[in-house]
Amino acid sequence: RFAKPGAILLGSDSHTPTAGGIGSIAIGVGGLDLAISLTGEPFNIKMPKVVLVKLKGKLNRPFVTAFDIGLEMLRILKVTGGVGKIFEYDGEGISDLSVTERATITNMGAELGATTSIFPSDERTRHFLKAQKREKDWIELSADKDAKYSETVEIDLNEIEPLVAMAHSPDNVVKLRDLNGKKISQICIGS
Repeated sequence: RFAKPGAILLGSDSHTPTAGGIGSIAIGVGGLDLAISLTGEPFNIKMPKVVLVKLKGKLNRPFVTAFDIGLEMLRILKVTGGVGKIFEYDGEGISDLSVTERATITNMGAELGATTSIFPSDERTRHFLKAQKREKDWIELSADKDAKYSETVEIDLNEIEPLVAMAHSPDNVVKLRDLNGKKISQICIGS
């Protein structure tokens, strides 16, 4: 309930960027950095590169989920692929994603080492906030038409299929169908 479109948040948890799903800039920092900021001192950070992640198409539901988008990012960029970067999601594919699905994706930015990740605040965001009885917190928020990016990653949501992160790293991502017949000793299911 701290998150809202346009807010800038610091949190002492690496998954603070989850709030980017609602349009907040939310950065996970160390406990000491947070404590110093709470005393009124400024928080300083080297300006991250901003990477546009352009999503097109739609997920093949119900078997492909927002978590698979996060795994696809890990497959493409690896666990250090987000260090010193902010991932800004855009493209026609975002209209298919709920705020909670967007939050799943921004949460997984932590696994990429990203400074943070963010989605625009649009009608899906307004709908979410209205359901939470927080519609007054809504503002429309999107990138400027002439925004410049350090790099662009394009993902066709139609092409993603169920993915799995294998041991011993979150970026050891394979297609679920490639595991057919593999003996499994342990599995962890997350959202």
